[in-house]
Amino acid sequence: MRFIYVLATINQIEKSSFLKILDCFCTKNRKSKPKIDQILSEGDGQLKNVDDENIADLFQLLTPQYKAHLREKIKYSDYQLGILVDILIRDGNCMMSRDWFSKLYSKEIQNLENNIVNFQKQINNNDGNIDPLRLRDYKIFQNCVRTGYENDLIRNREKTLSWEEKSILYTLANSLVLSNKEIRWITHTIVPLKKYKIDDLINKLKEQGIIFFNRRSYYLYIPDEIIWILREINGIELPNKYFRRILKNLTDPELNLIAKKYNVDRKLNSSRKINVIINQGIKATNLLSEIIFKPGTFKTDKIKRLQELMEKGLEINTQGFGRSLEEKVANLIKYFNDLERDETTSLSKDGFNSLLRALKTSFPKLNKTIKEDFELQDDDVMTSEILKKYSIQPRDILYLLSKNELKEFCKNNQIKSRGNLVSNVIENYRDIDDLFIENFDAIGRRDLKALNEKGLTIKESELGLLYEKTTRKIFERLGFNVDETLKESINTSRHKIDILINLGNKNIIIVECKTKKDSDYNQYTAVSRQLKSYENLCKKQGYLISKILLVAKDFSDEFVSECEYDYELNMSLATSKGLIQILEGFKESRMEEFPVKLLLKDGLLNEDRIVKVLLR
Repeated sequence: MRFIYVLATINQIEKSSFLKILDCFCTKNRKSKPKIDQILSEGDGQLKNVDDENIADLFQLLTPQYKAHLREKIKYSDYQLGILVDILIRDGNCMMSRDWFSKLYSKEIQNLENNIVNFQKQINNNDGNIDPLRLRDYKIFQNCVRTGYENDLIRNREKTLSWEEKSILYTLANSLVLSNKEIRWITHTIVPLKKYKIDDLINKLKEQGIIFFNRRSYYLYIPDEIIWILREINGIELPNKYFRRILKNLTDPELNLIAKKYNVDRKLNSSRKINVIINQGIKATNLLSEIIFKPGTFKTDKIKRLQELMEKGLEINTQGFGRSLEEKVANLIKYFNDLERDETTSLSKDGFNSLLRALKTSFPKLNKTIKEDFELQDDDVMTSEILKKYSIQPRDILYLLSKNELKEFCKNNQIKSRGNLVSNVIENYRDIDDLFIENFDAIGRRDLKALNEKGLTIKESELGLLYEKTTRKIFERLGFNVDETLKESINTSRHKIDILINLGNKNIIIVECKTKKDSDYNQYTAVSRQLKSYENLCKKQGYLISKILLVAKDFSDEFVSECEYDYELNMSLATSKGLIQILEGFKESRMEEFPVKLLLKDGLLNEDRIVKVLLR
């Protein structure tokens, strides 16, 4: 869930801890970043008066300072922030209830306690499963932790790890290429592991500006932008879902090399082994550059294997990925992180739901798999509404399936099985009209950037015609007879009606579409003159005008007022968002036909009231 949407979900009090931190950064960086004053001026110089969009802009501007703040708090905290962050940055944990967070925390502590005991036994009673060099690394790090923790006793002080000692230990851990899990296991063989009250943890996370907590719903929210920062701080170069894709395309010998390096039971099946490896917190760079290769492997052979993995296994076009091993690894990681930041799903809500229904039929246990892999709390997670809230896209679901399962799904659903199977499935459920309807508001305000971000490449010169075409599709889905033949018979070279709805018995509705960039539609005199000419044209041919409906992204107050008091023109106004809301309401209602009277009210249509009537 993006930052701007999280801010819209909580109230001013629930933002206060974060705003306090941000305000401090604003004060310190005003001279070096003049844009701060420009943004604050929108709220009379007070951050608390700034709107959500500008707060999001400030956060973007001050991300380096915020990142440094979190890095210090997490790396050297005694309040288990590292453990909590491990939970928060997992796929699907961007929002959760307080109770679900409590369960995840308890589960994490229990697993950690078990792993610490088992790890200590393995170190003390090595049966040959741990590589001797690796065992040496573990003991070196353990001895250093012990020295740092217990040296306070010499001076008759309480045992603790100071900031300086922790910084040295983290440097040592990185040099020994220890995973996050290994660091934690070894540390807690010396330093006792505590379990805190969940409300204390939530307050601590909130105070540090890591989470937002809605006290009405008891839900935690972690914006995507903060999750990306937390992953970087924790050395997590890839989200688990992409790390899993890589691991699933490795050979068994390669998986066993990773297992040997990080003391994972090599007797586990591939699926279980992959899950254990993912939970180790291994850096993708280390994995792809060194760990999956036997000692002494030539660099040219590594490059060849990585190229094969990307092209044949991951089915990625590697053009522009570079020639050296380092360039290819870095670009592969960048490729997946760019996917994570891309809000384009390539499917509309209806298309996504159709895909999920088909998958549910073919794979009855997939719902359970999704819940477990993404740690989701809902019982039935196979709806587009739920998955999009958790930033889980259609491709993320499809990559949970094996290649054989994907082939079987394609075969059963008459989807071509040549080429990239995931792309073939996506294309099969992709309806471009649905995507345009979902982005109707952006088309109306001529927002090319927003459309491009959604994967819709359109020329600016085409936006007016596209808005008209999409409006036509919306009325068709509302069940109206959009009569193109009648419209062409009425139109002249000078007067061209956009959309004509035939109600029967010579009754019609004229629909006019207007797009406008940056501001609300306010040209009443011009448009009213244009619509009166259309009205006269239709009347001359014997048609009764039930209503003239003007559709635009929004209207100025002056425009709405003039429309309401124009006794000559029988006109109603509908905004882009309002029309979409009416369509969604009709789809959810039990009505087979849309009540045309709801569109015949004068002035600006009230979509909330219309939807309320539809859902009675």
